[in-house]
Amino acid sequence: MKNISLKKIFSLAKVEFVKWVCDARMIILAVLLIFIYSFAIEPLLANAELMNEPLNILEPFIAIANSGAILLIIPLVFLTLIADFPKIDTNTVFYIHRVGRMNWLLGQILKLILMALAFLAVIFLGAVIPILSKGFWYNGWSNVATKFAQTFPERSGNFGVQLLPENLYNQTEVFSAAVLSYILVFAYLIIIGLILLSFSLVKQKTLGFVLCGVIISLGTAFCSIKTNLMWTMPMANSLIWLHYTKYFRQPVISMRFSVIYLLTFITVLIIFCVIGIKKFNYDNVSETAI
Repeated sequence: MKNISLKKIFSLAKVEFVKWVCDARMIILAVLLIFIYSFAIEPLLANAELMNEPLNILEPFIAIANSGAILLIIPLVFLTLIADFPKIDTNTVFYIHRVGRMNWLLGQILKLILMALAFLAVIFLGAVIPILSKGFWYNGWSNVATKFAQTFPERSGNFGVQLLPENLYNQTEVFSAAVLSYILVFAYLIIIGLILLSFSLVKQKTLGFVLCGVIISLGTAFCSIKTNLMWTMPMANSLIWLHYTKYFRQPVISMRFSVIYLLTFITVLIIFCVIGIKKFNYDNVSETAI
């Protein structure tokens, strides 16, 4: 594509990403970190203190990325933080005309990637930093994760135990679980952003916002009742532990299926966006705003 300019794409993404980072709504991210700490990290630390054993420093993040309750909150907060993405108004018309339609679209997709990566990086750091002095770095699960229920059978149902179920530590290694959790949740967030972008290009952004909420809600509901319908939603495909039983190596559904599902979803949305930007009509452009 002779009209594609990497300089324009990166410049556009950089400028808009910096504006997003400096947005006052980022206070919501701080509130999310406080919630995550009290909801997920404190129960794990309490169990570690009872056992007088350290946690693996990656375990809190793995627990966060595999908690159905938290994986309802994280996409909703991300959706709130990117609610005006992509920002399209009368000034944007001249911006698109100057940089070119495809450069503008690719700049928006790059900005979305940067937003999702940064958002998850903050959550990762918020999970890891509090236990740096109390944990260890090793590709193995802690005794807190694997032996707490046996050591304290009367507390085997507490929330700290539920955060790291047997489906995780019996079937995966810590490093692979952490990396895969990051990638899968990242793909989930990218899907949310691409839906907003897709519907903005057909001037139905409000509908796209509602659809994102429906996908997040249905995904949570289906995962809660463990119906096979959950595999039609990004959420179930983003939770590693749902892919396995507690003891048997044979997965409930293969991880390859989930990776292909998420990549296909993303690819279809990007293709839709490419078609949409080519047909984008500048008339009544303000209608795309929420």
